[in-house]
Amino acid sequence: MSDDTDIGNEFEQVDLREFTLRIPGENFFTETIHIPEDIISEITANEESNRRIEDYVLDVIENPSFSPYPPHQLAWGYYASIEDQKILVFATPLAKLRQLGWQSLEGFRRVFPSFVSILGKVFEAPTILFLLQDETLSVAVYDADCGIPAQLFSMPVEEGDKNSIEMARGKLLSLVNLENYNVLPDVLVAGEVERLKNGMFRFDHEWLVGSSPGLDLDQVVFLDGDELWSADLRSLEYKANEKESRKSGRKRWKATLAWGLGMAAVFILFLSAKIFQVKVEDRQKMASEMAAEIPLVLDSQKLLQKLKQNKLGGIDPFGSIGRLYPYLGTTGEDLNVWFTSAHFESRNDIEISGEGKNVQLINLFLENLKKNKVAKLRVDRSGKEKRQIKSSKGIHTFDVEISLVEETLEANKVKETGNNMIRDKEG
Repeated sequence: MSDDTDIGNEFEQVDLREFTLRIPGENFFTETIHIPEDIISEITANEESNRRIEDYVLDVIENPSFSPYPPHQLAWGYYASIEDQKILVFATPLAKLRQLGWQSLEGFRRVFPSFVSILGKVFEAPTILFLLQDETLSVAVYDADCGIPAQLFSMPVEEGDKNSIEMARGKLLSLVNLENYNVLPDVLVAGEVERLKNGMFRFDHEWLVGSSPGLDLDQVVFLDGDELWSADLRSLEYKANEKESRKSGRKRWKATLAWGLGMAAVFILFLSAKIFQVKVEDRQKMASEMAAEIPLVLDSQKLLQKLKQNKLGGIDPFGSIGRLYPYLGTTGEDLNVWFTSAHFESRNDIEISGEGKNVQLINLFLENLKKNKVAKLRVDRSGKEKRQIKSSKGIHTFDVEISLVEETLEANKVKETGNNMIRDKEG
């Protein structure tokens, strides 16, 4: 679920605690900074390492060269990569958010900038990527094998207006370094965002045009919910309290779930004990009664099959052979393939024996039946078609089992033609 700049009446109908708000990227100023070597050397894989990065980012934000606003007047966040030794920092004045209608951010599940879904993307070669999220177009410049954009800018566009998007695309390209970078030919469009049960966030995307063969159509992005807390725009104090509160809530939910599963297991064991108290003699009696019903069921199935065939016209040997006749093929006045016997197992299932002028013509006859959807060759358990063709001393015979396809209105015309041909031949 993505955000909308008009959050008045629409949000009143939505539980904001399940809503991920994405604020348009043109409201942010961004900067990519390097992590000093002394901080890298201090960092280890624990909570304190995150706190060290957080303190360093806060020092950057407090520096007037980064922003004329003091930190308490900013909604800010960051996305860091220890491996790349880089951090993307982004911030916007709280006053601007209030002017846009976002009076309180604490009620949402998460609050991100609109370009959050491309953070952490990695390309093998230096690449420039465009992202469209609602009415915001962002450009991100990636160095090779680095998940932190070297540059990132955003501009508003008119939704659905291709000219507006193209104009903004040109202006954004003028802001970035194009030298030695590959500009992707299409624009990535951000779709829905969903928090999964495993704590990951799923961001859906698709290409605006989708015609470039070199671009992967599957652009679903999964980002770790714990890592994304750094990109959340709310205050550090609020995020710390919220993380702890949600962690406790998950523990309570797991405890409740475990209790419920335990009670369910006890109840199932109780029912199982009651069920197994049924006497063996009673079970044998039930089995004997069920076995006695089997012949009746089989007879009923045969009767239903018989009634179904009768409803369709019953077994019609001449009509069925007439449907096959147009595909026997002729050379002059002689048939290429002819039948010597036909056994009808049911209305549609037929075992046919016959001869042909050669093996190729016999195969052509069978393929034409399948191609024209007149009949299907039956198969055995291994999936092999039930047909056998033999040649001996210039005589070519075949045995095949087929299932006729029920006739349509057009097929009836073919059948009538076949019947007429049989009558003419017999006449």
